[in-house]
Amino acid sequence: MSSEKAQRKRDMILDKAKELFIQRGYAATSMDELVKYTGASKGSIYYHFESKEDLFVKLLAKQNQEWMEAWNDKKARYASFEEKLYGIADHMVDDFQNPLTKIAEEFYINQPENKTIVGEMLAILQGPRTLYREILAEGADEGRIPAEDVEEISVIFGALLDGMSISYYERSQKESRLLYRKGVTYFLNGVLSSQGS
Repeated sequence: MSSEKAQRKRDMILDKAKELFIQRGYAATSMDELVKYTGASKGSIYYHFESKEDLFVKLLAKQNQEWMEAWNDKKARYASFEEKLYGIADHMVDDFQNPLTKIAEEFYINQPENKTIVGEMLAILQGPRTLYREILAEGADEGRIPAEDVEEISVIFGALLDGMSISYYERSQKESRLLYRKGVTYFLNGVLSSQGS
């Protein structure tokens, strides 16, 4: 199978699997159902993915990559690094509407301690941190935040956004957006005031 044809097949399996996972949930979706729904043979699925877990992790990686690319397409709309921090927080809130987000939570909760899967999940979770680091590096270039602290500040910013995501279950999207914007404001007030000390 040519690499282009194989990639098309892999992408088709991922797209169809995403539909099925959204319909049924992660735990309720079997490999046999994936075979039937995708129209791909079990051998073809196993050619591209080691297991159902591996397929789902690759699906999350693809979604994460698309989220990052969507941010890269819109980041030019924001003039300053502060505006970009607010913008990427809004971008995260917008992603709460992605139905795969809830399925991913189910997957995380039910995942046994599998070092390979955990490593891949960590890599996915660290992807957005590269975007935060890029934004904060702009602030360092402007002399607004300490350059030597950009890495740690990006971890703190990511933890702030990730931690606030729990509020998604308690608030509407509009309320979540307001909360995230307040969180960014508090974050910036702390970071920028510490630079002046």
